[in-house]
Amino acid sequence: MEMRRSARIMQPAPLREVVNLVAFVTSPRSTRESDPLGCSRRLSPSAGALHPIDVVLVDWRGTRRVMRYNGLDHRLELLAVQNASPLQDLVTKCSNLLPDAHGSALILLGSETTVNAAYERPTSLLWRDAGVLLQTFALAATAYRLAFCPLGILGSEIIEAAGLSEQGIQSTGAAIIGRLPKEAR
Repeated sequence: MEMRRSARIMQPAPLREVVNLVAFVTSPRSTRESDPLGCSRRLSPSAGALHPIDVVLVDWRGTRRVMRYNGLDHRLELLAVQNASPLQDLVTKCSNLLPDAHGSALILLGSETTVNAAYERPTSLLWRDAGVLLQTFALAATAYRLAFCPLGILGSEIIEAAGLSEQGIQSTGAAIIGRLPKEAR
């Protein structure tokens, strides 16, 4: 925990390493049988064990793939980019914030609908879950010897780029993940 630092200089990490980290952080350790809300126990705490945050990876090297990690099925789902302009805007924002960070963007997408099924005022709980998840990623990235830096943007461009606006989700945070340069390892 003492070694955790935001890394502003990084190299691309192989997708396999990034997905292994995402799986470690977000995959359920257990689920409640016959639970209509889909509660589960995971590495990071969540209000009501709802875990309403999905993780989307944006790999802008080459084909600019956008992928959502499905922790319940342990699958990486390729999302179709329906509008390339917002995706380019996101890439530009990330590059402007961290010009020496050549990693992948990690975007958190939250479902207020999921939290609303259990709580009357879900908004603050959704934001707390996103913050806890970002912190968990930061600590786990250190353990995985990966570079990680939360960004001061939400990454909402991904919702428009992938045509997710009609699904009742909102962007709740963004980060860049990659490999530490050799001299920093």
